[in-house]
Amino acid sequence: MDRRDLGRKGEYLARLYLEQKGLEFIRANYLTPRGEIDLIMRENDEIVFLEVKTRTVESARRYGRGALRIDKGKQRSMYYAASQFMREEKKLVRDLVPRFDALEIYLDGKEPEKVRVLYTPCAFGI
Repeated sequence: MDRRDLGRKGEYLARLYLEQKGLEFIRANYLTPRGEIDLIMRENDEIVFLEVKTRTVESARRYGRGALRIDKGKQRSMYYAASQFMREEKKLVRDLVPRFDALEIYLDGKEPEKVRVLYTPCAFGI
């Protein structure tokens, strides 16, 4: 599986996981010239902007946790993309508070049905 397929699978699994937790799906892969947001969800009175990092277990052992790749530059680009989304979707997000979460998916290459999820609500602030 190449990196793009791995990322798509991770985002799909992340969406399922979050929907099972009660979050409402709004949009996937929101792209702007200044940044991208993997998933946009709603939880109660919050609009949730998510960065999904997918790794194989082997890759995580070699390179570390995926969330460590969400550096200040990535946070800034997510903030700009979220700001644009909120401007474009004023009616949808009216009265909602923005939140930035991280979700890590770890897939076992030897046992594809084994999936580990690490979810960090409020991973960083604005």
